[in-house]
Amino acid sequence: MRIAYSCAGEGLGHAARTTALGPLLEKRHELIYYLPHSLRDFFRARLGERQFRSIPLIAFKKRGEQVRLIASIVSALPLLLLFPYEVLRLALSLRSWKADAVISDFDPYLAWAGRLAGLPVLQINHPGIVQRSPVPSFRAALTALASRVLEGPWDERIHISFFGGDAGPIVRPAIFRYPAEDRGFVLLNLKHCLRPRVLPILDGLGLPYRLFPSPGEDFEAALAACSCVLSTAGHQMIVESLALDKPILVIPQGHQWEQQLNALMLERTGKGAVATVEGLERELPLFLARIEDYRRAQLPRQFTVADSSRELVARIERFVELRARRRGPISLLPAAGPARSPQRALGCRPSLADSIDHIA
Repeated sequence: MRIAYSCAGEGLGHAARTTALGPLLEKRHELIYYLPHSLRDFFRARLGERQFRSIPLIAFKKRGEQVRLIASIVSALPLLLLFPYEVLRLALSLRSWKADAVISDFDPYLAWAGRLAGLPVLQINHPGIVQRSPVPSFRAALTALASRVLEGPWDERIHISFFGGDAGPIVRPAIFRYPAEDRGFVLLNLKHCLRPRVLPILDGLGLPYRLFPSPGEDFEAALAACSCVLSTAGHQMIVESLALDKPILVIPQGHQWEQQLNALMLERTGKGAVATVEGLERELPLFLARIEDYRRAQLPRQFTVADSSRELVARIERFVELRARRRGPISLLPAAGPARSPQRALGCRPSLADSIDHIA
């Protein structure tokens, strides 16, 4: 089968999942990757040369570490005007390549192109988990709505998460390449906008650290060797830290409900903590003083960092085999009655409500 696989370019969690699942699918299928240009180097570094085609980049506007939702919506208006053209271009590309199915990780362009081309569309992502959470604020509700729009149409959807998903997270095999040890430094995973405010704090405390993203540096080796992690609250970073039993202190991006939800769930695991940039000088020493407590904590049963890659591949295989044979004519209409993936399709997973209980 020929599978077209796309992923969003905002953050690297989408790309990390795609580079983990892609090679497993390539054992039986021919894949072509639809990516924003900003991800090409990331993919080449991990997969080598592959078939790549371009999709537009949808990115949030930010002030420092805070997401500016209204500005992000306004900046997306030109993309919205060109959206029909891009979808048609991609649909013709799918037809020309004779694709059998589409997989999207939070990219609406190829999902809509797949629908237009009459192909089955499978949506696999983490950010959509916010659609299942309680809604304590207007901003959370707006985030849930935006996540649904960014998923595009789908015939089947799988939300992956260390809490409350249809499947557990994808844990990259590369992070287990080195033996886990403690060499006494902090791994920093920080965007450039945060560095001028965070690095002086670590320097003032005399803490050794290694900073990422850093071109040419071996992130997996550093993660295996660090004492702990200080990062924004991206899902993939939290999962990989927990999988290696590395205590993690996260700074969620402001006005970004998905990261705030990830941070809340991390606190409930007992394996990490949450900080703010403004309070980091006080909160970081408190976190470091409790590192052994975080290491000894047992992951509660409603959370999982077990890798679900092979289960997901089996699910994708079933989807492609069944749906590709029944694909219909070109249509802009959603498939009739797309059902949410059953919780037990990839094994028993707790509901998000079980993980959250409630959010005040």
